[in-house]
Amino acid sequence: MTAPRLSVLDLIPVSEGMTPAQALEASLALAEVADSAGYLRYWIAEHHNTEAFIGPATEVLIGLAAARTERIRVGSGGVMLPNHSPLKVAENFMTLEALFPGRIDLGLGRAPGTDGRTALALRRSPDAMGADDFETQIAMLKAFAGAAPWPERSLLSTVQSYAGTDLPPLYILGSSLFGAELAGRLGHPYAFAYHFSSFEPEDALATYRQHFRAGSDQAQPYGLLGVNVVAAETTEEAQELALTSAALALSIASGRRGPLLSPENARAWIDDMGVGSQKLLSKAIIGTGEQVYAELSDLASRTGAHELLLTTHVFDPLARQRSYQLIAEAAGLKG
Repeated sequence: MTAPRLSVLDLIPVSEGMTPAQALEASLALAEVADSAGYLRYWIAEHHNTEAFIGPATEVLIGLAAARTERIRVGSGGVMLPNHSPLKVAENFMTLEALFPGRIDLGLGRAPGTDGRTALALRRSPDAMGADDFETQIAMLKAFAGAAPWPERSLLSTVQSYAGTDLPPLYILGSSLFGAELAGRLGHPYAFAYHFSSFEPEDALATYRQHFRAGSDQAQPYGLLGVNVVAAETTEEAQELALTSAALALSIASGRRGPLLSPENARAWIDDMGVGSQKLLSKAIIGTGEQVYAELSDLASRTGAHELLLTTHVFDPLARQRSYQLIAEAAGLKG
């Protein structure tokens, strides 16, 4: 198998002592680094009502990142479609595609990206909370964009987005086998959230390939994996930086709210909780640039992934930039 393509998945993390404006600027600076380092894509995730990540306005950040970069594709990893009107998502992303032709991706997920009460605030109805209509919403989005026909006698068939000429390429995101099967049936690329899913990536991508049917813009299956990584000049330094990521995993599991901890504070809290950092980082790939890239290549070979979406949670934004630079250098990427 050929070497996997490498891309960046950014959750817009906020570290202790950092203002929201500083966190946003750090992520936009990371987009510039990813562009110059040769990564294929820079994707932004959607989250709400959390102090650790500041990515609720995904479309706004995509536009800013695209304006500050030159060649890299920029998109959503992803827009949580049930939180939004499919028409509005079509309008937003067709506008972005018109502004940055050939550089925008639309990744769609069905999870809320937040807690239940916040999801209710976003979706505004208990009925919407219980609806399992992700596939229907995708079909509506395509129809609003003129990329697919409306069903006969639809009351909305005269409604269309005139925000741009084309809808960007669609990607289906998921952390379960449901998303893998759906992406396959719809004939879209599939991005599996290996970095936090309880399912194995081999099973997810095999399910996707098994159910794949060629779509209008995708003749062959194309699988992506989200992967937690931390790279540094030495293995010891990478392991120290990764304590922040370990504390983040423990925060999510324990319900702690708050920004990313420094390695020192992370170590102290993890020790107090009596949890080993190695267990918290069991899916993460940590080491020098060469070590991380070697493990990434092995992961892609084992799973059949065509592309890896790398996400890095460390305390210092400059150390995060350097992690991506080291991996790009080891992979021989060209800006």
